[in-house]
Formats: sequence, structure tokens, C-alpha cells
Amino acid sequence: MVVSDRKKRVMISLTLEQSEILERIAKEKGFTKSAIVALSLEEYSRKELEQKK
Repeated sequence: MVVSDRKKRVMISLTLEQSEILERIAKEKGFTKSAIVALSLEEYSRKELEQKK
């Protein structure tokens, strides 16, 4: 299986401010906006799981 076969394309809506923040972080870190969102979701999920322990 190719890695891209394991990905799902989604559409999200952000406020103008959120969009600007995402763009800035992506440029600062050298990642795509998609990567920033994915990493943020993983971090959020990890923290939620830790809180439930």
C-alpha cells in the first residue's frame, strides 16, 4: 500500500485569523499546512488520552 492511499482528504473552515496563524506556523516550521493540522490533531488526541488516565 502506498502512503498516499492511507490518507483522506478533508475540507475545514477557519476564521481569517486562524488561517493566518496556520500559514505563519507552517512557514516558520517549514511544514505544509496539512502537516501542521495533522500534528496538532495528534498532539490534542495524545493530551486528551493522558487526561483520561
